[in-house]
Amino acid sequence: MYFSKRSRLITTGLLLLPSLPLFAASDLPTIAVSASRHDQASIDTPANITVIDREEIEQSGSQTIQQLLQSRSGIQIDSLYGDGSKAVIDMRGFGATAQSNTLVLVDGRRLNNTGDTAAPDLNSIDMRRVERIEIVQGSAGVLYGNQAVGGMVNIITRLANTFSTNVSLGVGSYQGREGYVDIEDRLDNGLAYRFSAKHHESDNYRDNNETERKDYNLRLDYDYASGGIFFEQQRTEEYQQLPGALFADEMALDRTQSVSAYDGDFADAETDVSRIGLQQSLGSHWTFDGELTYRKDDREFQTSFRTLPGSINTQDRTVKGFNPRVIGQFPIASGEMQLTAGADLERTDYKLITSFAPTILDQSVDAIYAQITIPASEKLSITGGLRHSSIDNHIESYLGIDQLDDSQTVGSLGASFRATDALRLFLRADENFRYATVEEHTNPIFGNPTGLENQTGISYEAGAEWNRDGFSTKLALFRLDLENEISFDASGYSNINLEDTSRKGITMEANWKVAPDFSLGGSLSYTDPRISDGPYDGNRIPLVAARTGKLTGDWRISSQWNLFAEGIFSSERVLGGDFSNSHEELPGYGMLNLGSQFTSGPWHIGLRIDNLLDREYSNSGSVGMDASFANRAAFFPAPERNLWLTLNYHFG
Repeated sequence: MYFSKRSRLITTGLLLLPSLPLFAASDLPTIAVSASRHDQASIDTPANITVIDREEIEQSGSQTIQQLLQSRSGIQIDSLYGDGSKAVIDMRGFGATAQSNTLVLVDGRRLNNTGDTAAPDLNSIDMRRVERIEIVQGSAGVLYGNQAVGGMVNIITRLANTFSTNVSLGVGSYQGREGYVDIEDRLDNGLAYRFSAKHHESDNYRDNNETERKDYNLRLDYDYASGGIFFEQQRTEEYQQLPGALFADEMALDRTQSVSAYDGDFADAETDVSRIGLQQSLGSHWTFDGELTYRKDDREFQTSFRTLPGSINTQDRTVKGFNPRVIGQFPIASGEMQLTAGADLERTDYKLITSFAPTILDQSVDAIYAQITIPASEKLSITGGLRHSSIDNHIESYLGIDQLDDSQTVGSLGASFRATDALRLFLRADENFRYATVEEHTNPIFGNPTGLENQTGISYEAGAEWNRDGFSTKLALFRLDLENEISFDASGYSNINLEDTSRKGITMEANWKVAPDFSLGGSLSYTDPRISDGPYDGNRIPLVAARTGKLTGDWRISSQWNLFAEGIFSSERVLGGDFSNSHEELPGYGMLNLGSQFTSGPWHIGLRIDNLLDREYSNSGSVGMDASFANRAAFFPAPERNLWLTLNYHFG
């Protein structure tokens, strides 16, 4: 393996970064997977990783991933309807293409789609099944590959412990109702099981936006002396009406309406996921981890334009993955050296049938990678890695048959320095890449091929963290440079390659345990995403807020009662598709959310109130065409004050 031409920039970057102020990296005192793709106690790798544990999840009262992550440091959530169903996690500022530049994993399994641009289904993960969430700021191109450009979120689910059963009922605004049950146990013979089922219905905030969702999850684990195996099966069914966007005058008249052009628009999806994995000790120094995954998505949908009525389309996707790796840990004089080496092999069969033309994709993405962390001294560790990836696309469309193949080789290099027990510093440079999807290659909406190049880039970070006596603070300074960034021009409904783009910014976090029963937290992010060449040189990337922030307070009033409050804000943004920055902006907003939990014996009552002050705002918007084919600002109005009440009974 070898470094690509951009890899030579890594050494230059590391020489330049020490001249900058040193800001934050996480200390990872807990078990973490994301630093090495292996479940273990933290090692000092130069990665900015934040872990949200089960206690924090429960205290927040969050019902969705969107609620939990909105406005956390370095994260922006783009949501169409406010219920989490069409929410997209954006790290480092990508706007309309965030779903293809922020990698989302569940227990290491990709939720992103390599073959097409469909966003990861964040609502496929019920918060009651989540043990912790690991957030990796900045690119992770070597360890995780394609689409890990702006960052990565790894959702770790809960494993069975002792016998228990939970039954939960929930009701909320907009005719929301939900039933949930789970059962788990760990037997003396090493076998453990966990099963959960959920049925959720809601009319949602907008007209023509009813949702019905069913989720079924089964996980089996068997542990033995030298390792363990697992099997999991998930099925989700979701039907949702799609209300479309509104122009400003329509919002002023009625924010909850859906205009007649979108009557009948819907999405009906079924997903089945099967997965089997093995962890096996290979002696005193080596461990093998590996998973086989099969995912099948069947979707029927109708989406209309103001100028063009919709028709019923189908989208079928089958994804097969094999992810073997070995992890070696070797004691040396200055500490423990660790090596992770593996392969990611993925096959995608995709078929989209629309009124325009069918599009069929047969895709393979293969990669090998290695990362090593060497303790140079008791305080200093060095981490480096390489990944080589290749993609084969066999595309059948109205254009005929195309064979679009490519390969990328990327590298990373970084250092972590533990200056004191309380202070850690790091420097890191990591190359990244993203392959264009089948829709981006063929642009099926208007039948024009785009001839897109694949996207490449490099991320630089410098950071520091301080943690002592109930107070912790973290800051990170970053720069992300991309070539041929793949983006979507909503004003012309076309996929394009931007010329050089750059993102610079800083993220800050602080947490203070003021008293044993009271704590405060806060975060602030500044991002400056710019097009740095071509006809839009100097303009901002659409749909990216320059400033986002969050302030939280948690008060344990008694051993039974907890109260949580958070205030979040986002500055104004350029509308989606407005690369010329010539249209009005999507206004900024701020809101207050409250959560409260009360436990008495086996009973648990949870209340979550979002947008307590009843603010009117839009979380997403873009430039769209009206009935006269003129470009106008279109918005997706977010819910006003809304609440969710949950009653849970636990026995076991």
